[in-house]
Order: sequence, then C-alpha cells, then structure tokens
Amino acid sequence: MKNKKYLSLFLIFALMLTALAGCGNNDAKEPSNDGQQEETADGIDSEQYLNIVLDAEPSTLDPSKGSDMYSNYVLMNIMEPLTRLEEDENQNTELVPAGAESWEVSEDGTVWTFIIRDHNWSDGEPVTAQDYEYGIKRSLAPETASPFAFLLTPIKNADKVNKGELPIDELGVKAIDEKTLEVTLEYSNPYFEQLTYQRVMYPQRKDIVEQYGDTFGTEPDTLIYNGPFTVSQWAHNSEVILTKNPKYWDADSVKLDTVNLKIIQDKNAVYNSLSNGSVDQASVDDPEWTKRFKEDENLTLIEVVKPAVNYVFFNTQDELFQNPNIRKAFSLAIDREDIANVIFEGVRVPAYGWVPPTILNGDKDYRQEIEEPLIAISEENPDPKELLTKGLEELGMDTDLENLDVTISLGSTDQWFRTLGEYIQQMYKKSLGINVKIEQLEWPIFDSNVNKGDFQVGYMAWTGDFNDPATMMNLLASDSTAIKTGWENERYDELIELADKELDQAKRFEYYQEAEQILLDESPIAPVVYSKINLFRYKYVNNVGVTEFGTQGYKYGFTSGR
Repeated sequence: MKNKKYLSLFLIFALMLTALAGCGNNDAKEPSNDGQQEETADGIDSEQYLNIVLDAEPSTLDPSKGSDMYSNYVLMNIMEPLTRLEEDENQNTELVPAGAESWEVSEDGTVWTFIIRDHNWSDGEPVTAQDYEYGIKRSLAPETASPFAFLLTPIKNADKVNKGELPIDELGVKAIDEKTLEVTLEYSNPYFEQLTYQRVMYPQRKDIVEQYGDTFGTEPDTLIYNGPFTVSQWAHNSEVILTKNPKYWDADSVKLDTVNLKIIQDKNAVYNSLSNGSVDQASVDDPEWTKRFKEDENLTLIEVVKPAVNYVFFNTQDELFQNPNIRKAFSLAIDREDIANVIFEGVRVPAYGWVPPTILNGDKDYRQEIEEPLIAISEENPDPKELLTKGLEELGMDTDLENLDVTISLGSTDQWFRTLGEYIQQMYKKSLGINVKIEQLEWPIFDSNVNKGDFQVGYMAWTGDFNDPATMMNLLASDSTAIKTGWENERYDELIELADKELDQAKRFEYYQEAEQILLDESPIAPVVYSKINLFRYKYVNNVGVTEFGTQGYKYGFTSGR
C-alpha cells in the first residue's frame, strides 16, 4: 500500500515479522525496499504476484478423479478447457473460446464440432483433439471411477460406457483429426454448453497419465499443463505455488508471475493474515472482523452470492440410516434459523430446499419459482422425535433413544469445526434427545472415508458447477457418485432424465419440483444453509475472478499500487 513509504525501517521490519507470524509460511514475495513497488509504463506493478488463501489441501490434481472445490480452484488455472466462463466487474459471465477456437452445433442440437486452436503443452508438445478425446473418455472409463462422470450423461452412450456395458470406443466422442473434436449427444440438451469447461472434459496426455499411473496428479512432477499457470511447488497441507506458463497460447494476457495459494484452515489465522497484508484477499464471516475490514480504506468489500448449500448427508447403507423416517427425523431436527445466526453469524441463509438461490432454469430463478419443500414437510411432521421412534420400530431396533449410537464426521480439525461439532451435539440432544459423537478428520481422510462408504453421517458444502438446476439435482441420481449416500429412487431418476432431455422450461420446472420433493422427503441429504460470502480484497488487486461458476481464475489478474 502506498502509505507504507512513510514508515520507518523499523516499522517495516515489524510488519514483515507480523506477516510471517500470520501465515506460518513465507515463500511469498514481499515488496522491496520501502514497501512500495515500482510501476511499469502501463501502470501495473513491476513485481506481479498474489497471495491467496486456499481453505484446504486439494485431494488430487487428476482432472478425472478430483471432486473437491480446492482441487478445482487449482485446475482451472493450470489447464485449458474447451471453453472458459469469464466475468466482468459486475459478476456477469460470458462463455468464450479457450482450448477450442470455435465450434458448430448441428440443427438438431446433437452433434457438436470443436475446432482446437494451435497451442502447446508445457513441455512444448502440441495439444490435439485426441488429448481432449482421451480426457473425456478417461473420465467415463469405469476403472477411473470418476466422481463427476455423471456430468457427461448427455453424451451418446455415456451411461452405458461408465457402467461397463459398452466399450469406450462406443462413446460419442472422437477426434476427426488433430484439430477437430466431435461430440455426439444422446439428445439435444439444454445445458451441454456449460459442461465444456468442466474438469471431466479437460484434455489429458495419455503418455503422462500412463507413465505415472496412480500417482498422476499427486505431485507437480507428475503433471503436464496447457493453462495460464503451472504448479511449481506443492508443499502438502501448506502451500501450492503457481507460476506463469510461458507456453500458454494466451500468455500475453497473463500478467501475474506467481500465485501463492496458502493452505490456511483456521479462520482467525486467515483474518490475521488479511489484516497484516500477508494475503491479498479473503472471505470473512466473523461480524467483528467484518466491521474492522469495512473500516479499512485499503480494502474493498465484494459480496458474492454463491450457488452453494451446506448440508448433512446420510449413508443409506448404514444399518440405522437405511430407514427414510430416521433420516427425515435427523433432517427436520436441524434448527436452520438458529444455526444460520449462531454458527454462520447471520451471513448464511437457512436452507429448506436443495437447489440454492441464483440458479436459473432458462431465464428464471428456480428458487423464486418453486417453494422450498422442507417448509411443508416440517409442517406435516412437527415432532422429529416421533419420526425417529417410528423408524426405529420399523427396523426392530431399541427405541430407547439414550442407547442410540450415531457418529457424525466432519472434514476439518480446526476450531470452527470443533465449535460446529459441539453445536450439533447440543442441537440433537435438545431436538431428538440423543447423544451423538463427533469425529473430526483432515479433509483428505474424510474424503477417502466418504468415498469408501466408511461413515454414518457427514457434513459438507456443495457448490454448483454450472447455472442450471441439473448442477444440483443430478448429484443424487443413482448413476452419480458425487455424493456418496448410496440412495436410489426410480422415480427420481426418471424425472432427472426427463428434465435433461426437455427444452421446454415450464416442463423442466415441473420435473424438478417433483424430484426435489422426493429427495427431501426421503432425505438422503439435509440442506442446512445457503451460502454467501463477504470477500475483502486489497485495492491494488485487479481482475481476479470471484464467481463460483466462472473459470477466469487468475488469468487476467494483476496488481497496481501494492
């Protein structure tokens, strides 16, 4: 910040020590000399770097196998999808050509032909249509077990290939030549265009994947890049450092030389890091810190409504939670109003539906058109404890609630999650008269346990990947492995399939409304709150993407006046 030039050398030294203490890691660059950077002729700082918070360790940087948002934040900056969803300063988004310089769609909407632009991998090898073909096919291959394979359902034979019922060569994806990729759909789909920037459609180099096998995507030296940045360092559970990719086709648009993604899970550590300037932006929930940062003239507040839901989910293969009434009891026993105020400090909104606000069906906000199902369900079932007892009777189990053995798993070991766990224990003791155990795990272990089905009840957040109700509703279809509840419902699957094939928005509303009612009545998941974030950013930071759907990332980011 510019006023640093008036500080004494002693104070600068003190500030640098504070920055070190704030993050516990100092691989990031610091301003030189008097704290004010020199500016180039075009007004940007001569040293271009950002220090950003990453809330948790990425599970993997294998595009086909990752499912967490942390890995996605990294992948969108190191890979080049067919398209990108870029954004302006008002958070409006626009789909633009990326790895594909252009594309055409057949009259019936089922054949998409992408022309791959001339660009290279980070080792200098050309990126080809075959690389995109291989990446898509690998994401759908049964042996890959991609958690996001379900997104590719609109592609011809995708479901059958993913289930092993057809060979991979029967998939409706083929490279006509090195520059032409053809994708054939089962049916004209209302949102396929928005799938073209998803990680499961990223290009992948077959030789690199086969060379590293199961270790592909676990370390920087097992990866290859065609995006704006490369991963130059990955200190697990500490920091991921991105470096500008000189081989990137649009390298002239990339101003940042380095992006330091600091993995900081403790919220107070994040707030202190923002306060002392060792990170350049951070989301803030705490009211006292929010007030403090609002008063800081060096910071800008950006309010971002996230298409996201925090939710509880149940292992329906578990002896206890196989019963719908027990799951519904646990869902209705959640005091959503209270948890929004107490745990989320009034920043989040109580969630009585699965599809969050801001998600559009055509040009209409789904949530404004469709009433949240849990409102009526809770009115019909005013006493969750009765539902729990009924479920136990149906299972022939002990109805003495004091003897109920339930463990809820949380995917972090920090203080905020410890507080959340204590709150959940008190909440269920009050509403159901039961004592639940809380299990706190590091995210990679939690994620692994969930994927193996080694849990009873879990707590997570899910952010939509594209702007259509399908981004949330398809997650619970029986062919989806995104949220590992083990739940299946034939009518729900039928409705999701009908909505996927339907171009009439009114009919899609009808299908999704019935499906959401089934979902929350049977309760394999229990939405808790909808998400909104207060993002505070130093004013010298420019053009860094903030929207959840957007894939702009740090491509156009730069600093001016640090």
